Amino acid sequence: MKKRRILLSIVFGSMLAITGCGGDGDGDGTGATNGTGATGGGGDGPATSTCEAICGSTCAFEGVDPTNMEFEQCVSSCNQSIPQFNDDCGSEGEAYLNCLEDNECDDMTQNCNSQAIDWGTCIAGAFQ
Repeated sequence: MKKRRILLSIVFGSMLAITGCGGDGDGDGTGATNGTGATGGGGDGPATSTCEAICGSTCAFEGVDPTNMEFEQCVSSCNQSIPQFNDDCGSEGEAYLNCLEDNECDDMTQNCNSQAIDWGTCIAGAFQ
């Protein structure tokens, strides 16, 4: 039950951040370096988990910075630090992170709301 509450806090906190609630939108240093759109799974195919989607991206997300390590090391680190992201929501996470990449890794952008909601819904459904 505690893991579910933590996950839902992360999901809803992310949703609030995406919709602009609780922040002033001024740069907070959470974005990563810009790059070309990456595909999850290290470029070898679609992401199968949120951790794979994050690690196949160029955007730092939820404390995981894929630009500082190799793909496999990133996935392993993500799975250990955020085990709830070792899920079946890779395609939703990948769509969201691809959108963030298209918006300069700005996690405050309003342009990715539908992808964020799809990803959040997938994660929330995994814990029901």
